[in-house]
Amino acid sequence: MKILKVCHACDRIIGEIEIDDLTRQNTDPIMDIVGNVAYALCSGCVREMEMQPRHVYH
Repeated sequence: MKILKVCHACDRIIGEIEIDDLTRQNTDPIMDIVGNVAYALCSGCVREMEMQPRHVYH
C-alpha cells in the first residue's frame, strides 16, 4: 500500500512511499504519519527555513 507524502509547510505533494519503506532504518525521523498521509518538509521549505532562522512558522 502506498502513502502520500505531503509537505508540512506548503502542502505540496512530495511523493509516495510504500508502507514497507517505513519499517527501514533510513526513514525520515521528522515524518508524521496520519492515516494515509505522511507529513514531512520539502527541500524548498527546508532551505527557506535555513536561510531565514528568525522567521516563525506556525
